[in-house]
Amino acid sequence: MTSMDVANTLSNMVNSTAQAQAENNTRKTGAADMDQNAFLQLLMAQMKYQDPLKPMDSSQFLAQQAQFTQISELQKLNKTVTSSNEMMQASSLIGKEVGLIDPDNSQKVISGVVDAAVLDSTGASILIGGKAYPLDSVVSIQNAGTNTNSEN
Repeated sequence: MTSMDVANTLSNMVNSTAQAQAENNTRKTGAADMDQNAFLQLLMAQMKYQDPLKPMDSSQFLAQQAQFTQISELQKLNKTVTSSNEMMQASSLIGKEVGLIDPDNSQKVISGVVDAAVLDSTGASILIGGKAYPLDSVVSIQNAGTNTNSEN
């Protein structure tokens, strides 16, 4: 076995170990949870254990980092826009009478006038009589005091 074969074998073993460690970290945290720091650690491991006779192209690393940063920023922007939209929807219901699914009994629809809108870590909610209800439980909306039942 030549020294070149030994170097290639050693390089392949090191690369396989780095890849296995990265896959193990991804399984633990989940692919969606990979942050900028994890990406940089993976990038550094690739650079550290690359074959010195066939180095990787640094422009590819920079392109990958730029793409990762763009995706990360787009995810933040999407979260902000979603929160803003939910809050606008909830605030547009203030003063309106809404029907919503009772959280204690999904077969029952309750109604009331929306007093306020709140935004917390779970999303937008509306307050009716001091109690918060999730925005997605609303099934009907009408102006307060409007009666939709027509009795003859």
